[in-house]
Amino acid sequence: MEFVAEKIAKKVEMVKLSEPLSRHTSFKIGGPADLYVEPQNVEQLIFVLTCLQEQKKPYYFLGNGTNLLVHDDGYRGAVVRLAGQFREFSFTQELVSAGAAVPLAVLAQKAEQLGLRGLAFAGGIPGSVGGALVMNAGAHGHSLGELLVDAQILNAALILHTCQPQELGLSYRQSNIRPPQVVCAVRLQLTAGDKDELVRQSREALAFRRNRQPRQPNAGSIFKNPLGDAAGRLIEAAGLKGHRVGGAAISDVHANFIVNQQHATAQDVMTLISKVQQEVSRQFGIELALEVRLLGY
Repeated sequence: MEFVAEKIAKKVEMVKLSEPLSRHTSFKIGGPADLYVEPQNVEQLIFVLTCLQEQKKPYYFLGNGTNLLVHDDGYRGAVVRLAGQFREFSFTQELVSAGAAVPLAVLAQKAEQLGLRGLAFAGGIPGSVGGALVMNAGAHGHSLGELLVDAQILNAALILHTCQPQELGLSYRQSNIRPPQVVCAVRLQLTAGDKDELVRQSREALAFRRNRQPRQPNAGSIFKNPLGDAAGRLIEAAGLKGHRVGGAAISDVHANFIVNQQHATAQDVMTLISKVQQEVSRQFGIELALEVRLLGY
């Protein structure tokens, strides 16, 4: 990996070897990536991916690291995190253009300040715009896909395409955007709204999340909600709320969250995940699917 790192460093400033991924995830868990790199624009991104592909090195795109559990041994490949121009956004009347690395909550706050309706649901959602599109993130009955005009996506051949919403297979907490595809930017259509009302909605959404979600390091919802039910309700009904393994515990605030209480390892979290799946299956006959993403497994 040293050779490819030296090559990439000729055009990209931020290049690190053996970078601990615990520094880059909201869980504060995870071993090192062999290579960590932050391209600043599409040209640098294509250069980085070309170098990695030529050397047959695996790579993973990291957003804000808010829905990710990294193996204790880390990742034997390159972690690519978009920066620079990918963190820029602009509003043209009711149309917003945003790079994939823009924090979704920042975009929601700016829209609220401008009196634009559509992103109030996203005020407390962590993560980047690109990651939010890949997962079709949402809350309170709304999701990002509802607002999407189009998305700039780099394909496996390193060609940038403008994709329409209907091409992306957007549904509950998922899309058909898969590696090696990369979201580079999106355009969202908002509508004019009453600023005071938008501020009220945003405050309500934030208060809801603060009252129902833990403050300790976590990766958001661990499991997807099964059809017609809620994962948190099932886990609590199974008697697992507060259950602990090592430094990780099922949150006392919301049972669909696992929190890093004290120097938790990824193995601690995975043991809890397995326990939850087994108990919910045994007691209710429901198989809980992961919403959190895994890296290094």
